[in-house]
Amino acid sequence: MSKKQDIIVVGAGVVGICCAASLRRDGHHVTLVDKGLPAKSTSFGNAGAFAVTEILPLSEPGILKKVPGWLLDPLGPLAIKWRYLPGLMPWLLRFLAAGRPAKVQQITQGMHALLARAETDLLTLVQTPALLSQWHKHGALTLYDSQKALDADNAKWQRKRQHGWACETLTPEALHACAPMLNGQITHAVHTPAWSFVDDPYLFSKGIAEQAFREGVSWIQSEVSGFLQKEGRVVGVRLASGSVMHADQVVVATGVWSGELAKSLGYNVPLESERGYHVTLPNAGVRLDKFLISAAGGFVILPMGNGAIRIAGTVELASKHAPETWARAKVLIGKARQLIGDFNTEGAEFWMGNRPALPDTLPVISAAPRHPNVTFAFGHGHLGLTLGATTGQLVANLMAGNPAGFDYAPYAINRF
Repeated sequence: MSKKQDIIVVGAGVVGICCAASLRRDGHHVTLVDKGLPAKSTSFGNAGAFAVTEILPLSEPGILKKVPGWLLDPLGPLAIKWRYLPGLMPWLLRFLAAGRPAKVQQITQGMHALLARAETDLLTLVQTPALLSQWHKHGALTLYDSQKALDADNAKWQRKRQHGWACETLTPEALHACAPMLNGQITHAVHTPAWSFVDDPYLFSKGIAEQAFREGVSWIQSEVSGFLQKEGRVVGVRLASGSVMHADQVVVATGVWSGELAKSLGYNVPLESERGYHVTLPNAGVRLDKFLISAAGGFVILPMGNGAIRIAGTVELASKHAPETWARAKVLIGKARQLIGDFNTEGAEFWMGNRPALPDTLPVISAAPRHPNVTFAFGHGHLGLTLGATTGQLVANLMAGNPAGFDYAPYAINRF
C-alpha cells in the first residue's frame, strides 16, 4: 500500500494506541476513536509488565484436573460466575481443546514469534526520555514455597529455556540476597531477567498516545456503533451520535468489545472477558525493585512510581457486563502479606478490568478475509501492554503489504 491512506483506528487501549502510532509513522492520516479516553479502560489497570517469556498457552495438558480445585475456592486464582456458565461453555470447550499437546506446541510457536520481538518493537516506538524513564528492566521473580511446587513447574520452565529464554532457578540463599523483603516461607524462585515493567501502565500508555498526537494522529471521543459499507466494501464507521466518518482503512482494536464489531461484518470470534482485579496501595511503605509473581496464588506485585505497589491478578470468567466481585480484589491484600509481610493499606484503590481472551491465548492480528480494508487487532488477554507495540508494527506492515517474512496465519480471525 504505497499510497497514503485515511485510516480510522477504533479503540484507544494500548493496542489501538500503538496501531495508530505505527500507522502514522508510515505516513498515513490516522484518526483514533473511542468512547472513553485513551488508556482509560483495561489498559488503565493492568499489572504493568512486559511479560516476554509468557510463550505457553493458558490451557495446558492436565488442566482439567486442576479446575475443580480452583473453583472450590471462590476467591482463588480462577472463578466462574455460574449464572454465565451456559454462555461460556463453547469458549471453555475450545479452551480445553487448546491444551492438547500438539496444539500447545503450535500455540507456543505462535506466541514466541510475537514475544521474541516485543522489546525491539517497543524500543522503536518508545523513544522519548519521559517514557523511557518509566520503563525498568529489573526482571521478575516467580515465587514458590517448596521444592515440590517448583518441580511441578519444571517442564514449563524447560520449554521456555528451549526457546532461548533465560530462566534462572535461585537457591534459597540467592533468593534472600535478591529479595530480602520476602517472607521466610518463600524458599524457591525462578528469575526471568528479560521481564521488565513500568511505573504506571496507564501513564505509560497515555504517554504513547500523547506522543502519537504530537506526531499527527487525530483523536475523537465517540462510540463506534457500526460500519459504513458500499458495494461490499467498508468505507468508514458510524458513530453512536448518528454521524459518520469515512476512511480508506479501518482497524478494530477495541479489546473485549471487538467481538460485536467483528460480528457485524459476519465474523464470529470466541472472545470472552477474563476479568482481572487489582488493588493499588499508594503508601505501602515497602521497597521493591523486582516484579513478583506468586506461582500458587495467581497474582503479582508491581513496584510502582513514588513508592506505591499494585497487587493484581486472578481470573474471573463472566460476562463483561456482570457486576464486580470486589472481594476478589480485597483478598489480594492478605495474599500479598503472605509474601512480603505487613504494609500500609491507607488510600487503597480497587479496580476491575475486562481482559479480551481468546481460548487459544493467541491474539487476532488479521486482515478481514472478505473486507480487505478492515484489519483486526484484539484478544491479547494478559499481554496487551507486552504486545501493543508489536501488534502496531505488524498491523502497519500488513497494511503496507510488507509482511517481512512474518507468518500471520496463527493469528488469523478465521482460524476458529
